Amino acid sequence: MKTYKLMINNEKYDARIVEYSPTHAKININGTDYLVQIEDDKIQSIPKLASQEKAVPLAPSFSATGLTGSGEVRAPIPGVIVSIPVSAGQEVKKGQTIIILEAMKMQSEIASPFDAKIGKIFVKERSPIQEGDLMMTLEGSEVKPTPQPKTPRPSAAVLTEQSMAPSEKTLRAPIPGSIIDVKVSQGSFVKEGEVVVILEAMKMESEIHSNLSGRISRIHVGKGDSVQEGDPLIEFED
Repeated sequence: MKTYKLMINNEKYDARIVEYSPTHAKININGTDYLVQIEDDKIQSIPKLASQEKAVPLAPSFSATGLTGSGEVRAPIPGVIVSIPVSAGQEVKKGQTIIILEAMKMQSEIASPFDAKIGKIFVKERSPIQEGDLMMTLEGSEVKPTPQPKTPRPSAAVLTEQSMAPSEKTLRAPIPGSIIDVKVSQGSFVKEGEVVVILEAMKMESEIHSNLSGRISRIHVGKGDSVQEGDPLIEFED
């Protein structure tokens, strides 16, 4: 599993999802495993882990520090965009919330690292994203262009059929979870932004929207299936 670097109340944490199921999740924080039980009246008891003295930190806030001088704001973790409280061209202050991201039943605020102007926004509300996906760009005196800029990799929510490689015609799970419902069928035509799958993670239901318009050639999942981050959900025709 990937390691996520979090900053909570000025303390640094390295977090990994070691194990996940519909009933519980095991998360490693700074080398210590924590067992998170998902509340359910019918759930069986889960044994506690030793040395679980410190509570697992929740709902971290992120500063868009991964800009590397380019002005790119990229997703720090996989999840779903809850809201975008800013618009292109808007002036923002250092520490102001520019994106709210939901992952593992937690909403995290992405803050601007400095005074800037919002450039281009690449994501939409309720769209799933992967770690490292480009969400927006910032403009300002503190943004320094790189000598050899790479072509930004937009998130799955804004990729077009023309710009997608054949391997990218697959909608994948943004986070681990269980399939609650599949809203489409093989051979049906869907539009970009249409809800195609309902995914439950940490007792939270999330709508997975199509990342492009096209006809579905294959459905990889069904109701009740468990998926991991990156597992294929739906494939589109070439």
